[in-house]
Order: sequence, then C-alpha cells, then structure tokens
Amino acid sequence: MTSANRGKFILISNAHCIPYNQYEERERYSECIRNLDFDKSNMSQLLKYMGYDSKGGYQVKNSTKEEIKDFLKTKLIEIDNDSSSQYDSLVILFLSGKLLCEAGKIYDKNGDILPRREILDIIKECKHFKGKPKIIFVQSFSFTEETEPMDSMDPLDSIANDFIANCEPNTDDLFVVSSYPRIGQGPWIIGENMIGSYFIQALVHVFKNSAYKKSFMELLKE
Repeated sequence: MTSANRGKFILISNAHCIPYNQYEERERYSECIRNLDFDKSNMSQLLKYMGYDSKGGYQVKNSTKEEIKDFLKTKLIEIDNDSSSQYDSLVILFLSGKLLCEAGKIYDKNGDILPRREILDIIKECKHFKGKPKIIFVQSFSFTEETEPMDSMDPLDSIANDFIANCEPNTDDLFVVSSYPRIGQGPWIIGENMIGSYFIQALVHVFKNSAYKKSFMELLKE
C-alpha cells in the first residue's frame, strides 16, 4: 500500500432514517447515531489520510434500494468513462441498520435488505477496477440490546466471503468485511471524550500505523 494515487472512496449511509416511537428506542437510536457519526467521520478521515479520493458527490444517505444501486452504477460508469481516472483500488463503506437487524446485511432507508450479491455484481461490471483491489465495509447496527452474537453465525463463510461461490479462488480481487455494533454487549468505546465502535477505532489505528508496510489481509488479522 504505497501508491500516492490510492483509489476512490464511496460512502453510503442510511444511519439517520430509522423510525422510533418509544422513549427507550429513542434513547438507543440517539446513542447509535452519535457513535455512527463518529465512525463515519473516522473512516472518511482515514481514507483521506491514506490518499483516497471522495470528492465529486461520492457520498449518499437515506436512500432506497433502487436509489443506492442507481447511485453506485452511475458513479462507477463515470469512472469508466473518464479517461483521466487512475485509481488503483476501490473502497465502499455501507452504514445501515434498524431496530431489529441481521449482522452483515445492507439496509435501505425503509429497512428493506439490499442483497449484497446485487452490489457485488454492479462493482464487478466496472472495467476500471478489473484486477484491482475492491474492498467493501458493511457496518450493520441494531438499536436493540438483545441480538444474536456475530460469532455464532460463521461470519468467515456466510458474511465476509459469501462472494466466493463454492470456495472458488477470489479472481475478482473483491473483499467484504462486516461489523455488527450492539449497544447491550458493549461494542461502543466507553470513556471520557471517547465514542465510536471498537471495530472502526481498531481499523483506523491498524491502517494508520501499518498500511504502508503490510497487505490488506495482513492488516485485518491485526
């Protein structure tokens, strides 16, 4: 990871569109939003620090499934049609969730699931990033305290690597990393002037300190 022209960063956030009625839900919602805003800012700053370009309207929020797909298709087609594009990798961050959500899922503003396969198919159609690393971060958050533990769902096979059919080689250079913050089980950092999820904080720390000398897969093991 030494290129000065690192790549393109796209942020898709549906973190501000979850309806709530009861006081308890409203409190949890507000806490999640504060932490997710911090995570979003942290990731944006990290990718900017690493040389990724996010200018030109490459962020969208509070969108339906079709709007998200159209947005992504449009931006990738723009890159394909721009002869001056010289990006050497692509990073996409999805932030979404609802009161009762599943780990590793992408939700639209109505709480409907956007199949990851549809997103992956759109990305693989982009000619500019053929043979180049494409990294997707999926942060799904729940506003309830009782949620199924992430490690009981075999995340390595069913979430992070579901794009590799039948354990075939990853010839598309495509990686998916999922995070599932949950209030009741302590995913948020607690301390004076400290907010955000453990996963994003750790990601920022490891990438800032080691991205110049280690591969992406090595960094995820840190």
